Parts: sequence; C-alpha cells; structure tokens
Amino acid sequence: MPGADDCWTDHRLLISRLNFKTQRPPRRTPDSIPHRRFDCDKLRNPQLAQNFREACERHLVDPVDQASVEDHWTTLRDAMTRAAEETIGFVSKKNQDWFDENDGTISLLIEAKRQTRLILENQPTAENKRTHKQAVADCQRGIREVQNTWWQRKAADIQNYADQQDLRRFYAATKEVFGPTRSSVGSLKDVNGATTITDSEGILSRWKSHFENLLNDQANTPNDLIRMTPQYPVRHWMSLPPRASILGFGCPPDFVTLVRGLHDGMVGRVCHQSSLSGPFSINGGLKQGCVLAPTCFSLYTAAMLNEIPPDTPTIDLQFRMDGGVFNLARLRPKTKTTKTLLREMQYADDNATPGQTAEDLQRTATTYNTVLERFGMQVNTDKTKALIQHPPGQILPNINTTINKHTLEEVEQFSYLGSILTSTPTCKKDVENRIRAAHSAYGRLSCRVFNNHALTMATKIMVFQAIVLSTLLYACETWTLYRIDIQSLERFQQYKLRQILKIPWESHTTNVAVLNQASVTSVEATIIHHRLRWAGHVQRMEPFRLPKIMLYGELANGTRPRGAPKLRYKDQLKRTLALTNIDPSSWKQTARDRATWRRAVHHGTTAFEEKRKENEEAKRRRRRERQEQPRPPPTLPCELCPRLFHHRLGLSSHIRHKHPPRR
Repeated sequence: MPGADDCWTDHRLLISRLNFKTQRPPRRTPDSIPHRRFDCDKLRNPQLAQNFREACERHLVDPVDQASVEDHWTTLRDAMTRAAEETIGFVSKKNQDWFDENDGTISLLIEAKRQTRLILENQPTAENKRTHKQAVADCQRGIREVQNTWWQRKAADIQNYADQQDLRRFYAATKEVFGPTRSSVGSLKDVNGATTITDSEGILSRWKSHFENLLNDQANTPNDLIRMTPQYPVRHWMSLPPRASILGFGCPPDFVTLVRGLHDGMVGRVCHQSSLSGPFSINGGLKQGCVLAPTCFSLYTAAMLNEIPPDTPTIDLQFRMDGGVFNLARLRPKTKTTKTLLREMQYADDNATPGQTAEDLQRTATTYNTVLERFGMQVNTDKTKALIQHPPGQILPNINTTINKHTLEEVEQFSYLGSILTSTPTCKKDVENRIRAAHSAYGRLSCRVFNNHALTMATKIMVFQAIVLSTLLYACETWTLYRIDIQSLERFQQYKLRQILKIPWESHTTNVAVLNQASVTSVEATIIHHRLRWAGHVQRMEPFRLPKIMLYGELANGTRPRGAPKLRYKDQLKRTLALTNIDPSSWKQTARDRATWRRAVHHGTTAFEEKRKENEEAKRRRRRERQEQPRPPPTLPCELCPRLFHHRLGLSSHIRHKHPPRR
C-alpha cells in the first residue's frame, strides 16, 4: 500500500500554467435548503429517552390562559426541538465504509510512516532506512487489521440481526456493506404521456400535480348508474361518515377529535433534489412517517373488512388442538373438530384472496372491489394477478377473473413478500429465486470482500455466512423441500466456498473437507435448525393464530390423491424430528419452554451434522473400494447379437434401443 511519499508524487513537482474560471455557487432559496434530521434511532436507548423526556419538561413553560392554539403549538414545538438538539442531536452524514469510520486510526498510522520518511530524506542512513521499512510494514499491517476488524464486526451484527429476525436493521446493515450506489434523476412524462420532462422544475411541478390528483380523488357517480344498481334493504348505520368507525372500536370522542385535528386541512409538498414544491391540499390518506398512520390504517382496514358480506365464498379449515400433530385420524370426527374461515391474507396494503372455484374467486373479487370503492379506495388491476393451483394430474382452464371490466392477468408464478407462489404447490421456483438472489449478493461483494487480499479467510467466511447464506436461506423454515432442492442449495454453497478458499477442482477435495476447512455447517443442517425453531415458535402461539391452526388442521374439503401425493410440511417436520433424535410424540411438551427447546434443537442438529458427515465419508470409502476391486466379467448375453451385459437393466435398455420390435 504505497503512499504519496513512497512513489514520489509529492517530491518531484511539475510546473504548469492553468487557467481556472471561478463559478458562482448556486443560490439556495429557503425551500431548497436541506432540512437536518434528528437521530431518532438513539431513542431506543432507555437512558437517552429518559434524558429527552426530562429536557422536554424543563423547556416547557407554563401555558398562558389567553394563548391561542397556534401559540401552544409553537411552545411545544420549540421545547421539543431544543430538547432534541441537547440530547439526541442530528444525523451525521458519512459514508458507511471501513476507511471512513476508522479515519483517525488510519491517519495516525500514515503520519508515523510519513515522519520516518522525512527522517530518511534528511539523514539517509542504513538505520533510518530500516526504521522506515518497519514503519511501512506496520502501517500496512495496521490498516489490514482495521479493515478485518470492521468487516468482522459488521458480519457479526448482520448475523445477529438475521438470527433475531430483525429485518429492519438487517437490510440497513446490508445496504451499508454493499457500498454506495449511484442515484440518477429520472425523467417523467407529462399528463398526456406525449412529452418527456427532464428539467428539475418541470419534474417537481409534475410530481406536485400527480400527488394532488391522487390524494384528492372525488367520486363522480352518474345518476343512471345509481338507478341501475340492485336495491338492498336500507341499513341506516351505513350513512354515518367513515370517522364514526373509530368510535365503534371503543375510541373516546376526544381521541377521535384529536385524530381529526391532525388530518383536517392537511397540506403536502414534494421534495426533489433538495427543492420543495408549492403546498397542495390533501383530503385523503395519512401522513407519511406519522406514528398514528399504521394504527389508523389498521382500524380503517378492519372497518372495511367488516363490510364484507358473511356469505362471501371462503376457504374452510378444520382443526383440533388436542392430540398429536401427526395423528390425522383425530380430524375425522366432525363433532370434535373446529372450523374456521380463511377469507383474506393481508400484509399492509397487499392482500391475497383465495377461492375454491372460478365462480367463488370472481364473486369474492367483485365483493372486495365494491367495498373498497365505498371506502374511497381502488384496486390496482395492473398489479393484481390471478394464479391457479392445479390439482395433481389436472390442468384447469383459464378462469378470466374481472374487476371493473378489466380481466386480471393469469400468471404461473407470483412474487409475494419475498417468496414465489407457483401454480404447482412446490418450493422449486422459490429455491431457484433464492439462489439467484444469493448469486447477486455474492457478486456485489466480490471486489470488496471475497477478492480482497487484505482480508483474512476467517473474515470472508463470516461475511459469506452473514450475508450470502442469509440471503440464500430466507424463509427456509417454511419450505417443504425434496432431495433435489437440497442438492441445489448445497451445490451453490460448495461452489462459493471453493471460490473463497481457492480450492481447484483438480485437487479432488470432498465436500466434507471443504465444510471442515471453512468451519461452516451444511445447508441441510442449517435448514433443519431453522425449521425446528420455527415449529417450536408456532407451538408456543395462541390457539387462535393462523399458523398454529394450519399446523394442527387441514382443508375441510378435498382429498389427497392416491399413490405418491405431494409432501406436506407435517410430513417433513416428522422426518426432521426423527433425524435430530427428538421424540415426535413428546416434542410438544419440550417446545413449550423456549430455552429447553433451543437446547434440544442445537444438540439434535449437531448430532445430525456429525452423522451426515460420517455417512458421506463411508459412502466415499465404499465407492473407492468398488473402484479398486476387479469387476467380474459380464454374464448376460443378448439373444440378437453377441454382446454381453452385467445387469438386466443394461440388457433391456440395449434391446429397446438397438433391437426395437418391428411394426
């Protein structure tokens, strides 16, 4: 790592003539000045949160009786702002990189090397030359140690976030590790879609008009359409305004008035390249970043779902919490089972609606669209897809589901919440998608980590486990895998580990040796560990939770085909318990205590991994022994030619291809 003083860039100067034209700095208007943000993440610290509360109370003055609402708000705002400046401070903008975060340490190392260089220039003796050489080596060694320490700390943090399922911090830390990205200002189309807008002012104006129309949608229903609508019995409570729904959830009137006061008269502005547009009114929607927004949206969604008629088609589930999970005979007595309805599966504003037949799905889609329109919302028909899961051995025709005379696109697979749903109920496409994502994560870190000679092999393995393997095995605890799927995942792990460890294929290194050299657990053992921990978590859930109902129940309608039906999650869980030496008949009692279950899972997974390695080594020894033993001569002759065969399978294949029957 040569510096400026080692390659003579600062000591062999050149004289040149340059002509610079000074450029006037851009004038910033009050609207274009970027606003500083408080570092609110520090409030997760209980001590800082308490200091912030005390500072707010200290800065709050006694209210004036004759003061207006605006005066009260100004007093509260100023007090909270001063308290935040004193306790939590502002977000400091810095590049998330090992070099920037250790700037002080690196500067000291370079300065020590520079001083020895200056001494060598003034007194070029053998002792000073050795001292300078040692300083250069110390500087290089220190910088490599700083880089390794930073990557190890980041990898440990990311692995901890992944184990705790803290996706917010996991993605934030992963974004820092991947490094800075280039952001470009995209162009926009005008209202008619004919002209492309490229200037900053035009883009800002276009965004303003877009959000102004989007957030102030007014329904204009023609009278003739209202007369054509089928008439139902009048329900007078439906004439109440939507805000009355909050009162139905037990919220006091004062709270409802407060929530209305926070949203009535709301205005918004669009920020583009540190420039703000003019204000525009917002008559619908919630404030972005408001702490009440998720709660209000949940109440709004619950009120909307209560409007779904009870006769809407659903998926019927039957379950029974007593007895063993794997004893499906307990579900046969209909008088001892409980039925529940699966109508919708919602996550934020994304909704998945199932149906047993094409008619049921069309009726459900029409009902949801009607209720959404009444509540001022609309279905995005471009993003809404229809997916058919075909029964085994059957191909169903297209269903042609329509919403507002728009036929939904029917797809073979659909990405939902990071997973791939397919028309065939298997995890093959999901596994392929995870492998592609892991390949991408590995490629983005190749130059910074895996091909970086300054990092140690242990650091590279830590980053590989924390980021690449976490990306590969996302949601693996819910997969129902076949042997071919596990082989695909293990093939990816072996391929990348051999790249990191620089193991060529000519060395004939076994997979077990690669895992031992990297001190990494196999993919199959990792999946088993995640699956058992998830099963214990579901077992500790309340009985009304949908995951536990799905684990202890089945579909009320339909039968499984004969022969070799699809593998179920229960079947795989039972096999997993047997592989890890956990009794399937008593695992429920063990899983009730979290600490006891985690110990059992850890010991069982460790025993499985050791046994798997022993089986792989034994299989390899048997294969090598067969290769060393002389092969007996073939004894099965072909009746149509003089060729001999060792096995009947080879003989039958030969006859089928070389001597086919004449027609």
